[in-house]
Amino acid sequence: MPVRAFKEIRYEEESGLAAVTLSRPERLNALGMNLAEEICALSRELAGEKDVRAVLLTGEGRAFCTGRDLKESAAHTKEQADRYQLIGMECVTLWEALPMPTVAAINGPCFGFGMEIALACDIRLAAEDATLCFPECALGIFPGAGGTVRLPRAIPPGLAMELIFTAKRLDGREAERIGFVSRAHPKERLMAEARSLAGQIRDNGPLGVRAAKKVIRHAAEMPLPQAIEFSNANRLPLNYTQDFAEALAAFREKRKPVFRGE
Repeated sequence: MPVRAFKEIRYEEESGLAAVTLSRPERLNALGMNLAEEICALSRELAGEKDVRAVLLTGEGRAFCTGRDLKESAAHTKEQADRYQLIGMECVTLWEALPMPTVAAINGPCFGFGMEIALACDIRLAAEDATLCFPECALGIFPGAGGTVRLPRAIPPGLAMELIFTAKRLDGREAERIGFVSRAHPKERLMAEARSLAGQIRDNGPLGVRAAKKVIRHAAEMPLPQAIEFSNANRLPLNYTQDFAEALAAFREKRKPVFRGE
């Protein structure tokens, strides 16, 4: 996994932890049509991968992702522009729907689509000196891959509108202060911190972790009584898994559990 080779994504996997690196450093990892198609393809492969327990997303070189590839977009026909719009939305939606937790390590400039794919991750970390921005309104458009929908659900709506309407830039420290990222770290420590966090997730019971993600993601859209029922429906079967039995045995035997996702 994955079975195909990618030109603009580097994929590494070790002991259930997948590292996905956007790899167009010469374009600051800007989103072109090929990269969008590769993100979609990788997302579809990962969606059925039971042995991957956590995914770390970052960018190669000095940028995370600087959004739309404006040079490529300038040459688009109407049909190509429409396809680009739709595939940009699709790859973010597919990434958000991954069953295992995802962690974004925003290592440098993060604009437009970069912000939107980061929003589709479950947890976001950033370098303290990273620059983050939704620049679209300064270009006469607005975020087209779901940013106008997801950002007000991640931070207070008024603040989300301010960031989108003004195209204001902020650094990693400010992104942490407003809650867009969980934590900001010195750049030289970011990847180690991100790998450590993803590793902690990987080491926990994968059935419980995936079910928790499912409930957190879906229950937020439900009335409270329905959300509680949904939580119970996903929680009760976990009482009868081999992983839970292994965890109880490990507790009795004073050792670490070995989870198999069963």
